[in-house]
Amino acid sequence: MITLYHSVASRSVIPLWMLEELGVAYEIADTDIRARKHKTPEFLKINPMGKVPALRDGETIVTEGPAICLYLADRYSYGTLAPKIDEPARGPFVKWIVFANAVFEPAAWLPAPVTEADRSGYGWGHPQKVFDTLEAALTPGPWLLGDRFSAADVALGGLFGIAWFNKKVPERPAFAAYFDRINARPAYQRAANRTWPPDLFKS
Repeated sequence: MITLYHSVASRSVIPLWMLEELGVAYEIADTDIRARKHKTPEFLKINPMGKVPALRDGETIVTEGPAICLYLADRYSYGTLAPKIDEPARGPFVKWIVFANAVFEPAAWLPAPVTEADRSGYGWGHPQKVFDTLEAALTPGPWLLGDRFSAADVALGGLFGIAWFNKKVPERPAFAAYFDRINARPAYQRAANRTWPPDLFKS
């Protein structure tokens, strides 16, 4: 059985979306960050970083959202949501999986570099260049691999959706259209509704 250590109001939405796209059986282990369940001794055995999401598949434990997406896609949708190793799309697929957390997320959430020295020290590059690169990939789209929806769109698209909602990325037509396409997927809707239930926003 697959167990997803999930919390409302968190990036747990991303692997949950992946599981919903796959249609495989799984269970949720409530790891509510508001109740600090991610800091309990029991959970720290799963992820010593004390972060959600995390995933257990039999004896295998995977942490970090993009890694979970890659693992699930390779194991349960190899050749479909994950291009095979000998497909030309495999290289770009892996690139976008890594781009999600290593490049896009820090560019969206961290302050822009102030000086040239700062810029040269930022391994993810200048935010403007990051957004330009993503926009180019989504033009004409519709997905990161062109017509093919893949786990890369879950890994990066999930983070993109959070950043877009929080106005951390510039308002560009290609980005708005990508956000709309993400939101139109039933699997995403199910994951989002569970991660951000309506009562979460009640005052």
